[in-house]
Amino acid sequence: MLRLHYAGDSVLMADAVCETLLTYARALADTQRADVVTVPIVAESGAVAMAKFLLGPASQLYSTPAQGWPETPPDPEVLDDLERRTRLLN
Repeated sequence: MLRLHYAGDSVLMADAVCETLLTYARALADTQRADVVTVPIVAESGAVAMAKFLLGPASQLYSTPAQGWPETPPDPEVLDDLERRTRLLN
């Protein structure tokens, strides 16, 4: 699990989702574009929820390992969507 830090707060998400989200955010920044994406996160209670993120050239994101949290399987549809969006920008 990774903790994605965003806008002064952070959320937990599967490693693959976090890394793919960061790759897409970089592609958006490189092209001076913005987008809203919906991805699964893990609430502090351990429940999975969906969260929307506004990503753009000024987004300041970073991730850190989340200690004490088991890895959750990534949602393949979310990964496919983020990868498709990234490819469309390149």
